[in-house]
Amino acid sequence: MIHEMPHLCTILKRQKKQKLTYTGGAGTPVVGETVTGGTSTYTGIVDRVATGYIVVKTLTGTLTVGETITTALFSGTLATISDYQNSSGEYEYYWDIDKANVRCKFYRSSARIIVIAPGATIDRPLKCALPSTTTITAKTAIDYKISTTETQFDGTYSISNFVPLQGLSLRIDHFEVTLVAP
Repeated sequence: MIHEMPHLCTILKRQKKQKLTYTGGAGTPVVGETVTGGTSTYTGIVDRVATGYIVVKTLTGTLTVGETITTALFSGTLATISDYQNSSGEYEYYWDIDKANVRCKFYRSSARIIVIAPGATIDRPLKCALPSTTTITAKTAIDYKISTTETQFDGTYSISNFVPLQGLSLRIDHFEVTLVAP
């Protein structure tokens, strides 16, 4: 069991960008502006502008079809909401904060350094212990990244391995993730 979690990290989650089609548009939305739902008051950031629709990211909730959506320079009635697909039919994603200030512990594996050829070695991988309350699972690990500003570990990392570890009570005590720098 990792008794001490002296570090802090931010857990980032991969989210799909949303396509908002509208009718009765007045003005022009601008990339980077905040779009707000008039009824729901949910917000998002304009990522792309096209004729008849805008693409948004960082939504704070679910906008409601039929409500007025506005930015500083635009107003229209929301007609549809869907996951955005680019001209190749691929979904587009962004990384958003899932949880900030998560107590964790960064460390290097205690496994030996492996010599693969004279003068060449494979370094011990960077690992991170996360509390048992994390929302990441082995199935969803690809949809998450770990970011930190801790000295010696500063950066944003992909997760290459995710292992739930049991303590003496045979319940999940913490999760160990192997981190990979992009």
